[in-house]
Amino acid sequence: MAATVYASAFASGGGTSRYGDFVVVRLANCAFITTPMDLQQVSTWARGRITSGTSQRDRTIFVERFETIIGRIGSAVATRGSRGVLSRIVKSMKANALMVGEWSIPADLDASVEIKRKAPEAPLPLVPKAA
Repeated sequence: MAATVYASAFASGGGTSRYGDFVVVRLANCAFITTPMDLQQVSTWARGRITSGTSQRDRTIFVERFETIIGRIGSAVATRGSRGVLSRIVKSMKANALMVGEWSIPADLDASVEIKRKAPEAPLPLVPKAA
């Protein structure tokens, strides 16, 4: 039996492959892409945690810690993260000739998102105090 969450998550087969700006993580029943920094932080966290005893629960806990993920279609991992980081990963995937169609990439990833804010109200004029 694995002693840590990290060992338990990868116990049933799996691994990682680094492609420069992104890493493909393969677990027993899912695959996703993340950033190398995100993988390093989550791996360090998972190596310091005792396993729950169930490899499925450990994989779920492991995957939930990632901030940026591009899930593989059909692997039950939702794509999440900053639009800028996701866009940079997708560009790097295309540059490395990785099949983009196999991954759950949002259709409007490069669309501009404009947040409209209220115009500030005019400040009240200062009235001098009467003596």
